[in-house]
Amino acid sequence: MKVILLEDINNLGQAGEIVEVKRGYANNYLLRQKLAVRTTKENLNTLKTQQKAFEAKRARNLAEAQEKAEKISGEEFTIKVKTGEAGRLFGSVTTIDLAEVLADNGYMADRRDLSLSENIKEIGTYTANIKLHPEISVNFTIHVEDEDPEKQKVLAQAKLAAEAKNAAEKAVAEEVAEAKEVADQIEAALAESEEETEADSEVNE
Repeated sequence: MKVILLEDINNLGQAGEIVEVKRGYANNYLLRQKLAVRTTKENLNTLKTQQKAFEAKRARNLAEAQEKAEKISGEEFTIKVKTGEAGRLFGSVTTIDLAEVLADNGYMADRRDLSLSENIKEIGTYTANIKLHPEISVNFTIHVEDEDPEKQKVLAQAKLAAEAKNAAEKAVAEEVAEAKEVADQIEAALAESEEETEADSEVNE
């Protein structure tokens, strides 16, 4: 079903554009929320006469999104949660939580325009993304912490220790792998040298 968008819809199109969507999505959301109108002859004629107005509106929306992106980009927000053992959450942090923490800090956002780089199941620092405009999206940082300050301090220290241990083990593993690679190269060079020596001996005989 084709409709004319009256507002910018992320991942769909901009105001004044004709897009094709599923009938249910059009009837139950776009048309009901007055975000779009049907592509009737009357509406298409109106669209022709309002193109300049739509272009001006798109320019304003883009400018507003760019301004908002500059403010949010690089921002850091904290979400307080209840945790169990080892700082694991009871549930997970969702885009609803992101929308709420943004709203608390003066940024209104639709949860459908928010996304996380990974599934958040424990305390830590994560990257989230917000799509502000069909052409603009920015990342921001989320700190997930236990609501109990003392417990958060203990969990954070334990997490740092675990990360340091993992980093050390990874470094050792990389050194071992590098040493093995060098040893294999030496063995291959020796084998090649022996073959060349044997070949030279056969020629001399």
